[in-house]
Amino acid sequence: MGDLTRAQYGGQHGFLFIEPRENPARYDQEFFLALHDWGGHLLASDDGAMTPSYEVATINGRIMGAGEPLRVKQGQQIMLHVLNSSPTEVHWIAFTGHNLRVVALDGNPVATPQVVPMLRLAPAERACALVEMNNPGVWILGEVRKHIQAAGMAIAVEYSNQSGTPRWQQPADLIWTYEQFAGASPREQTGESPHVIPLVFESRFRGHGSMEGWTINGKSFPDASVAPLRAGQRYQLQFINRSADDHPLHLHRHSFELRSLGAALGARQTAVRDGIRGIIKDVVLVNSQTQAEVEFTADNPGATLFHCHQQDHMDMGFMMLFRYA
Repeated sequence: MGDLTRAQYGGQHGFLFIEPRENPARYDQEFFLALHDWGGHLLASDDGAMTPSYEVATINGRIMGAGEPLRVKQGQQIMLHVLNSSPTEVHWIAFTGHNLRVVALDGNPVATPQVVPMLRLAPAERACALVEMNNPGVWILGEVRKHIQAAGMAIAVEYSNQSGTPRWQQPADLIWTYEQFAGASPREQTGESPHVIPLVFESRFRGHGSMEGWTINGKSFPDASVAPLRAGQRYQLQFINRSADDHPLHLHRHSFELRSLGAALGARQTAVRDGIRGIIKDVVLVNSQTQAEVEFTADNPGATLFHCHQQDHMDMGFMMLFRYA
């Protein structure tokens, strides 16, 4: 609710990293970087509802200059494991003087690794990126947007035998798409069509000075529900976002494949069978007034939480349990 010291607001987060039995990546060092927003208070948005506003933004719990730099050597290849543990905020991260080769999202290898100028991570999203250390100096790795970096979300990266003030080069644009990591779609899909589950997300204004209420198919947690899943069945979740907010949607205990993204509500949909392939995640950011589809196999029986990963939205009902038959 309005206590910004509790739950995800209070920093209750961390890394659990499970090494693959055979790791094809070759790198000299790896760093784990957690992005987080702290403090602040609730502010009234344009529509009168209350939303969190923060005072401090950190990487691994420290603002720029308050902790040790990441120390590297020329010629090394490093792996960055980046987690956005913010309660509510999307973050854009760039590494001045270097590019990021994304090899995994949410712990799953991508179909097509890509070199990108920055990462965009919604709350709970993770990215693993390789970086060639081929530009000696002292550089800044941090949030692209100036006001967020000014709140502290940056860290110095220091080559051996280099010193001086860390350098930052401001990118001109915010650049990111999920689709760039997709694989080639097969011409023919085999097997039975997935069972479709529409999920419609809407907000309810609860009055000036209050947080908005949130519903899935017209109901809030714990009343929101769908028919029980059947073990072994393939499902397509249709995320229909009728609200004015973007939502980082998280399915526990399963991973899903992105199939389509960004279609405006009411627009004619391209056949999903010809859509995106090869991007496996468990969190996806669905923009306001758009529809997206993901598919997963019900292969882990038990009560399974589905929710928006914004803490204020969860608090106000944006959660649901999938149950197995």
